[in-house]
Amino acid sequence: MRIFITAIILTITAFGSKSQILDINQPLFSDEPFFNANFIKRNNIKSITGSISSKKVRDIIRTKGLDYFYAFNKNGTLKTQLSSHFASGLKDSTTVAYQYNNKGLLSVKRKNDSYGFFSYNYKYNDNDLIVLQTYCRDENKHKSKSVFEIKKQYIISTDSFSYQQHDTSQTKKYFYNAYKKVYKEQTNYYNQYGYLTEEYTKFIIGNNKKKITYEYDEYGRIFKKHTYTSIAQDKKTTETFTYDKVGNVLDIKIFNNNEHITTKQFLYDNKTMLLTAQIIQDIASQYLRILQYDYSFYDGTSNFSSSKSIVDTSQIEGSE
Repeated sequence: MRIFITAIILTITAFGSKSQILDINQPLFSDEPFFNANFIKRNNIKSITGSISSKKVRDIIRTKGLDYFYAFNKNGTLKTQLSSHFASGLKDSTTVAYQYNNKGLLSVKRKNDSYGFFSYNYKYNDNDLIVLQTYCRDENKHKSKSVFEIKKQYIISTDSFSYQQHDTSQTKKYFYNAYKKVYKEQTNYYNQYGYLTEEYTKFIIGNNKKKITYEYDEYGRIFKKHTYTSIAQDKKTTETFTYDKVGNVLDIKIFNNNEHITTKQFLYDNKTMLLTAQIIQDIASQYLRILQYDYSFYDGTSNFSSSKSIVDTSQIEGSE
């Protein structure tokens, strides 16, 4: 049975202020744009380069010889991100490129893998909600993967979505497969102030159920995020967030069923408030993964505040 639904969705900001460099509404350091475009634009940032190092217990910090690179458009949106890795002993890289429509919404996300390029292409309704997602394999005119110009695009699969608003406290999203049949639905719940408090997802066949719940501090910033990957098995991951006095996220602690497994700490330059480092600690092994960041700006200047001296691992909980 086909379901025709008119999408009438309120635009609700879930997590408070978006004036800092990281947008915690998005999965941080993923292949989604997770930098705050307003911050990037206001501060004229052209690119950010990240270098990776690591530290074992009772060992020195060792460079990994790997890096990240983020390039931005002048309006602050993320244009390209690149991450390097080792494959069969050789250094390789993965690139993600982004295109936007005339409203500034993401329209194409293109990545490379060992076979070439693939992309996700998005279409939106009048409420700026995604109604169509198309997965394509993209043939490149050039042999080098560092330069992309589309030669031919092959449409592999499409997913479509529709939305329904019951009232200001509840909205629904329906997921359709290639046969135009609903296979999943997601219900979002909001409190009286418009903050998202729960995302409840269930599959129509198999009845697999998942949910994410949110808690906020007195400033309307996300304080705790609980992810239940399987409600039936009561498997839960909890993330707790702390902030500095201007709203920069300082750390995210991750728990699996109440067992502390990871801490992500974010360090900022006191003079500029630019993010200078991220330190990821595995609690069980105390292994540290360190990412340090340098900046270039559209006015031609650079900021190398992420010098190696800024990382003091003694500040990390449980490190030696």
